[in-house]
Amino acid sequence: MSGYDAQRRHGQPRPAHGRYDAPGDPPLTVPSLELEVPFVFDGALARRLLRREVNPKEAFTVRNDAGAYFRASLKELGTDGGEAIPYERMPRSPEPAVEITLACAVLARQRMIFVVQKATELGVARIVPLFTEYAVPPHGLEHEKAHAWPGQVIRAAKQCRRSSLPELCAPMPLAAFLASPAAGADLSLFLDDRSVETPAPAVTPRRIILFVGPEGGFSDTEREYLKDRAFPWVLGGRVLRAETAVLAGLTAVQLTWGDFHEDRG
Repeated sequence: MSGYDAQRRHGQPRPAHGRYDAPGDPPLTVPSLELEVPFVFDGALARRLLRREVNPKEAFTVRNDAGAYFRASLKELGTDGGEAIPYERMPRSPEPAVEITLACAVLARQRMIFVVQKATELGVARIVPLFTEYAVPPHGLEHEKAHAWPGQVIRAAKQCRRSSLPELCAPMPLAAFLASPAAGADLSLFLDDRSVETPAPAVTPRRIILFVGPEGGFSDTEREYLKDRAFPWVLGGRVLRAETAVLAGLTAVQLTWGDFHEDRG
């Protein structure tokens, strides 16, 4: 079901200025690449570049079948195909080592624009905006410029040289997300400064969900609901702004289990 269909089914208004959601897109791949040797590509890859708003003379990240990543300069682009030339081999993969889902309450004062942008840069695979008790309600999405969120994903991916695009889900209630297949993970965490401080679980997860609440945090009912499904995670003794908590939480996830770790390259 599309984001539009889900919103109509639950009586939510269709966005007036664009979509609130966008599908993810895996890394761009070309079978064989050689530095300074132009390559041509077909319409399927061309359409993906058009979606990413890559224009001629701009650079994009592409990998070969061996998993090596290159920066390539776009020379020609049309709906049926185009041509580019690799000019730099990247020393490390720009793609995340673990699959991270950020499930974040919809924040007020248009701070979700910042959250979507920075979460993309920090390597999430999926962003799920949540309706919680203290979050912005569905009728406030237009004021929060939710139609601009997909564009922020594209621009942030270009800026940090990702070859993939994270999935941006349509905003949904916390309970609906927890009941969905997307809520399955090896490790689920929710940031909570009211729980007893405990160390992070000693596991090696490949799929992680990080829940972050709005200003005021999750309600007591939501906290109890989450405790049956996620590990309460305390990051220090300071009370953080919601958008700061997103950055701190994602950074901690990447340092503990992801590609910020020194021996993970």
